[in-house]
Amino acid sequence: MKILTLAITLLFLANCSSSEQTQPISNKPNTKLTEKHIEFHPNGKIKIKGDIVKDLKQGKWEAYYENGVKWSESNYLFGKRNGTYKVFYPNGKLKIHGAYENEVKTGVWFFYTENGQFEKEIDFTKINSDESN
Repeated sequence: MKILTLAITLLFLANCSSSEQTQPISNKPNTKLTEKHIEFHPNGKIKIKGDIVKDLKQGKWEAYYENGVKWSESNYLFGKRNGTYKVFYPNGKLKIHGAYENEVKTGVWFFYTENGQFEKEIDFTKINSDESN
């Protein structure tokens, strides 16, 4: 009985150690530079999606509320927000519309109420130029 137990134990240990020594599927390096990134809410609906190029966010990224309505839309260039930026209310109406340049808010940003009415605008060009003085 002791010999059988010892044999089973050795077989088990041999299998464990061999499974830890994984071999790559291919000897080729990972040449895939672009990947689609997607995250989901617990209910299975998309939470966020966009492209990653060489480990950096690139292009249009979108985020969504749990009900599937778009929450935000950003544009990235080499991992930094660059270009149009929008935020939406849960009812789908536009809340904020502006732009980034190298992660800095730039130009005139527009803000709206939940029923879609224009609320105010802020000129970040003036704010940014005041900060640099």
